[in-house]
Amino acid sequence: MTVLELLAAGVLGYTVEEDDELYIPVIMAVEEGSGDVGRYLDALPKDRTVKVPEVASERLRGMLERRGFNPTPEFAEEFGETVEVFVRWAA
Repeated sequence: MTVLELLAAGVLGYTVEEDDELYIPVIMAVEEGSGDVGRYLDALPKDRTVKVPEVASERLRGMLERRGFNPTPEFAEEFGETVEVFVRWAA
């Protein structure tokens, strides 16, 4: 079981670093509508590829798309299948 941690003020989740890419499997606002998740996304490093897999929330999908993340199919070994991952490539 993965333990959620405080990623930034008002933002819970966890991250995984793999091959110089940053995966963020879970992002949650402590208080929905506070803007904290948006501020967290804006502060992510631009010089690294950032990936957010399996985005179920339409609100989060929109936030990611507005910040240059693109839905991309990626094979997930742990699931043995291709999943949708929102990717923002390193600048």
